[in-house]
Amino acid sequence: MAGARRTRTATDSSDQLRLVLDGDEGTEAVSPLVAALPARIVPMSPSPAEVPFDDGEYFFEPWWPGARAFAFVEGGRLRLQTDHLVDPLATFPELAVIAAQLAADGVVLDGTLLVLDDEGRPDADLLRRRLADPAAAGGEAAFVASDLVWVDGLALTERPFYERRARLISVLRDGRLCVASRGLRGEGVTLAAAVATMGLSEISARAWNGRYRAGPAGVDWLRLPVVQTPATQTRPLLVLLERLPLAG
Repeated sequence: MAGARRTRTATDSSDQLRLVLDGDEGTEAVSPLVAALPARIVPMSPSPAEVPFDDGEYFFEPWWPGARAFAFVEGGRLRLQTDHLVDPLATFPELAVIAAQLAADGVVLDGTLLVLDDEGRPDADLLRRRLADPAAAGGEAAFVASDLVWVDGLALTERPFYERRARLISVLRDGRLCVASRGLRGEGVTLAAAVATMGLSEISARAWNGRYRAGPAGVDWLRLPVVQTPATQTRPLLVLLERLPLAG
């Protein structure tokens, strides 16, 4: 891929990839763990690239057609951050189940908010309607977690992506409405062909050793277009997602 990659130190190529309250009477003090989480996260943003490519130092995953979102779990309670809503959880209350799927606290997940139609497929119109009008009904929200930014009240932003992903898989148990994103390490061309048949138009490429930082990601995170082919969309989105490998 011209002009978008740089040489990195590869990790084990055999790793093939397969989402306390305390105080005096009458008062409540927030624990240091909960207080450690930031109020908001400034997202890392991907860089556009030209075409899919193969490279063992990148992890490739579908680019889901939804809204960027962060899920914070503090003291076992969930809050959501999107650029579109002041109180996203009030608009998408069904996502409160995310907190129960985590085996850790003090967590921030970076991912994609979707609204699924009655057949389990992402529906951009339903998503836009619910983002525009918090009182609107229709569809069911889902969250695909692609990165773990904080865990146990500690930032993972200086850790390489492969470590953050391993922790993500270890702390997030897949559920009906929230899953960890799947993908392939090194096989961008293969993944692009697969998602094209699912009706998706882009894939993501994350550098295996890349750090998380606010703002432009440079070559550490790329957004790649794919050539779509006619899709036979007869299976729910999260079922299609599970056809990709998880662990890495």
